Amino acid sequence: MNVGVIGSGFIVPVFIEVSKLYKDYHLRVIWGRHLEKLIKFEKEFDYYTTDLDKFLNDEKIDVVYIGLPNALHYEYAMKALKHGKHVILEKPFTVHYDESKKLIDYAKKHKLIIFEAIVTKHNPVYKKMIKLKDKVGEIKMVVANFSQYSRRYENFKKGIIQPVFDKNMAGGALLDLNVYNIHFVVGMFGKPLNVYYHPNIEKGVDTSGVLILDYGSFKAELIAGKDCKADCYALVQGDLGYLRCNTTTSRCGSYTLKMNDGKEDNFSEQDDEFGAWKYELKEFLNIYKKKDLAKAYEHNKTTLLVADVLDRAIKSCKLKY
Repeated sequence: MNVGVIGSGFIVPVFIEVSKLYKDYHLRVIWGRHLEKLIKFEKEFDYYTTDLDKFLNDEKIDVVYIGLPNALHYEYAMKALKHGKHVILEKPFTVHYDESKKLIDYAKKHKLIIFEAIVTKHNPVYKKMIKLKDKVGEIKMVVANFSQYSRRYENFKKGIIQPVFDKNMAGGALLDLNVYNIHFVVGMFGKPLNVYYHPNIEKGVDTSGVLILDYGSFKAELIAGKDCKADCYALVQGDLGYLRCNTTTSRCGSYTLKMNDGKEDNFSEQDDEFGAWKYELKEFLNIYKKKDLAKAYEHNKTTLLVADVLDRAIKSCKLKY
């Protein structure tokens, strides 16, 4: 499988390193606008280029991985699909629901795979938690907090705007960090009845915020902050006990199941923050090798549910993307 990479930002080196775990991933070419950023990847690829047409028309490319700022996801994913390439698209899949729907519909129509790069749903700890959630009884409350102070926030306060805080690139806490919390909750409980987002907005972008998902019989409070720091976790509370993810919802490194009678079960997966990437890339590889379009479309259903939540969250407040 020959892979073309679009982008050269923070997440791209992670993709490159994890892809090396599987011999089937061959890094063919990397594209970006800035030559000086591409040169550092020279040894990882057959070649690099700033010529997008050359990249897209390379017939040897089977799969395109896209690691661009959020606002560019739809445009470049559609370009890749229209050139007959399968696509791995970084989270958040797109900024707006209708964009996600168009990409997935196009992929289905042309029998292509488009796959959201979201580590949470492929993590074995998270999968175990889904199976355990009924043990806590009737769900009463879900709380998740993914807050980590961003080094880029210091620049942001000085007026140096980088993509993760750029409103024109759909930066901010909702689409960067809270999307993991959303995947965590939606993957367990499905589509919420109502969505309300309460952001802290600076210079047009949400530097932190609280998202409320209303499931009728219970509420989920999802917190994310790039302007502050806290212990990160996710907590599913029921009338018989609780189930706690003891790390960020991106990592899902361990859980604790504790019942009201004092019985406790713990499980840990010794991975670093990006360790779950190997499960994500393994899942895509299996789908690709088996041409398992049905499995790809199943993943797409979750992507669309999350895209719907994001869309409703944005529309519920004063954010303008």
